[in-house]
Amino acid sequence: MMRTPFLQRLAGWLTPLLLPLTAQAGNPACPQGPLAIAYYDFGVAYHQGKGYDVDLVRELARRLDCPIRAETDYPRIRALKQLELGLADIGSSTLITPERQRYLWLYPYNHSKNMVLLPRASRADSLDDLLRSPSLRWGAIRGYRHSPAQDRLLNDLAQQHKLVIAESEDDLYRMLVNGLVDVVLAHPISYDPWFRAHHAEQLVNARDFFPDGETIAGSIALSKARFTPAAAELWHQELRKMYRDGALRAILRRYLSEASVDQVLKQPLE
Repeated sequence: MMRTPFLQRLAGWLTPLLLPLTAQAGNPACPQGPLAIAYYDFGVAYHQGKGYDVDLVRELARRLDCPIRAETDYPRIRALKQLELGLADIGSSTLITPERQRYLWLYPYNHSKNMVLLPRASRADSLDDLLRSPSLRWGAIRGYRHSPAQDRLLNDLAQQHKLVIAESEDDLYRMLVNGLVDVVLAHPISYDPWFRAHHAEQLVNARDFFPDGETIAGSIALSKARFTPAAAELWHQELRKMYRDGALRAILRRYLSEASVDQVLKQPLE
């Protein structure tokens, strides 16, 4: 059938518009097309559109040539529900549980644990050193849960009237730098930005006095409703490449201290 001049012109106009869509549909890393990302507010991982989760997801999408059509923050539970229903493609900073593995592909990219924060002047080199001090004052946030071993210790300290209760993270860290308590437990994602914002990095040391304590893995989450196993594995392998080539470390270093980055990347992704 011969094309009229109008149809020829129409084809000429539409072709440049359709080519990107064809290319996107044919990208095995994003078979459903442009991506919708579901974030939730979590320390320096994500807050008001910024954080290392944002930088990480955008870099992975760039490397895999997958366009992003929307980036939205939700309450934590709603972000997971968006992923479960296939209304979002990717989430981040997600803990691995059997229930979540039912509807998500989960790939860890950092491992965090509660560290013991001490004033720089403290000479304690172990947990036993700390506990031998008769004047010990340990700070903890009301209602906060740590590892089982840490919670047992705090319960014992409370019985000995050596536990001081804080109402919030801000309250806890202020008590430490002002000398109202001698030691606290906290995750780098929480204490790093606080001490940096208050120019107090040089006032404390972070020590791992619970080497066998619970480690939490932060994972990138891909919706099984949106990604086939093969497509998800492309993201997994690219994440591992970013670990090996230093790009993941560089992203985390924008938001965390060198010591904290060493800690969260201490466990290899391999």
